[in-house]
Amino acid sequence: MTASAIIDDLLALIEQYYRYNDNSFLKPGQIVWHAVPVDEYPKKGKSMAQTKLKPVVLDMITDDDIEGLKIPVGTHELKMKKIERLATQAYDQGALLSQLDLAVLLAITTVTVSQCVNEYHNLYNRSLPTRGNIQFIGSGQTHKRVIIALHLKGYLVPTICQKTNHSKESVERYIRDFESVRLLSSKFDDPEVISRIVRLTPSVVKKYLDLVPLDS
Repeated sequence: MTASAIIDDLLALIEQYYRYNDNSFLKPGQIVWHAVPVDEYPKKGKSMAQTKLKPVVLDMITDDDIEGLKIPVGTHELKMKKIERLATQAYDQGALLSQLDLAVLLAITTVTVSQCVNEYHNLYNRSLPTRGNIQFIGSGQTHKRVIIALHLKGYLVPTICQKTNHSKESVERYIRDFESVRLLSSKFDDPEVISRIVRLTPSVVKKYLDLVPLDS
């Protein structure tokens, strides 16, 4: 029984650090980080202890990072490049890094990460695939507004997904909820009534109502 327990522990350790996708162990500069899977959505009252995690391999230090130290590039620019790389690598492996994940990985504050994420969006007109952006977490989240704005301009779902870095399911869900609220807003003036019909919280309904064009 003791030997079996030791073997189980060893196998669990190997599983955390073995890369099954290319049958090789970690390379220099890489780490394994446990992130939330893309399809593991948050729910009210659901703690991180109750949330599934998925191991992903991240390039913490690359040859480009080292080369970047040889030229006069600002530290802010280097931080943005690392945040983009880490968030994208996790997303490509089916998981999402939160701003707190990125802050811990880069030994910076969440305020700095938030500033970099917002600046990236302003510079490139697209969102980084962080957990807050993909799963719409956080009171300051504005990407729902961007998605609906693109929808109202006539962009199709695939294009909206590409521009906002969101999954097809997420984009379709938010468009569907918005259109339901818009339709009901022509019949009911009370957001509470609309909330009960569409089964969305009154605060979410009010946010959708703010996005309805005045000439609708």
